[in-house]
Amino acid sequence: MIALSLLQVAYSFQNNGYATVFIFHRFGDKRYPSTSVSLEDFKREMEYLKKNGYRVVSLRELYREVHSGKGIPPKTVVITIDDGYKTTLKAFKILKDLGFPFTVFLYMEAVGSYPDFLTLSDLKEMEKSGLVDFENHLYSHLDLGKLRIKLTEEEFLKVLKKEKSLSERKFFRIFKRKPEFLAFPYGNYDKLSVKFFESAGYKLLMTQDRGAYNGKSYLVPRMAIVGSQSGFKNFLEDLKIEPLPVVKHYPDYGLVERNSFKPIFWIEEAENYKNCWIYGTKNGWVKAEKKGSMIISKRKIYIKRYATRIGIRCWNRKTNRKAEYFFLVLKGDIAPKETKTESHQ
Repeated sequence: MIALSLLQVAYSFQNNGYATVFIFHRFGDKRYPSTSVSLEDFKREMEYLKKNGYRVVSLRELYREVHSGKGIPPKTVVITIDDGYKTTLKAFKILKDLGFPFTVFLYMEAVGSYPDFLTLSDLKEMEKSGLVDFENHLYSHLDLGKLRIKLTEEEFLKVLKKEKSLSERKFFRIFKRKPEFLAFPYGNYDKLSVKFFESAGYKLLMTQDRGAYNGKSYLVPRMAIVGSQSGFKNFLEDLKIEPLPVVKHYPDYGLVERNSFKPIFWIEEAENYKNCWIYGTKNGWVKAEKKGSMIISKRKIYIKRYATRIGIRCWNRKTNRKAEYFFLVLKGDIAPKETKTESHQ
């Protein structure tokens, strides 16, 4: 059965513009090249935004604009940083010099406790600038995707409640307020976790799905600037990506039952788009065909990882730019293999 994404019917932001939301992790840290960006590239990227008239706003300001119905002005950019590593101070200096606001999603167990992370005095110093908004990245930095397919629904909800309680308790001790925005660790989410944090009052949830944000979803896609994707050329290409107006898609995000399928996307004003391709993790890009408002993959996408990102890219005939839309699916019988990942401590 083809389901309409709940996010796309429940979240009724109305606007015609879009924002490019970037996600960074480490800065100038050669120990962890796959999650770091060089300071030279980062400074060049931020100075490019300044010199070329981009409007860099806080996530909070973006939320206010779309929630009020004003719409998102052209060339809007939001800078987000996940985890709260010590090297965030290096980015802070560059952003402060340029007067750019930004949001840091804090791995709450680590900040103020682990040596490679921001100290409490670092947090207070940055907060005094008025440019930094600290928000929640949960307490233990757990992979909610892995847990969702291993645990029962009841067990998974217990984990979510514990992570929420521990992270918010420490957050309140530091900042004397509750967090309002949340970034999923590893960018992994499903319907249960989305519903849980939406019910808990979080205004927006950050993913690591590619794409620009048009204000019409509770989940916010972000362009990852890390490792091989952190070069200046890639940064410029990401700035040019438009949001693709996807109305619904098959399969829906979250848990899926099938090991393979042909993804289908329904898009608004399909006549404005051409040369569409569909993506699946470990599948690469597959040519798609258009049937009215439907864009259908010409061959099956095979689920090869427990967390698989499905995406679509088309060219806008009017603007001659790429437009993208991505979402995440989880498959329970694809056993998550333990792989070497960069330490969070």
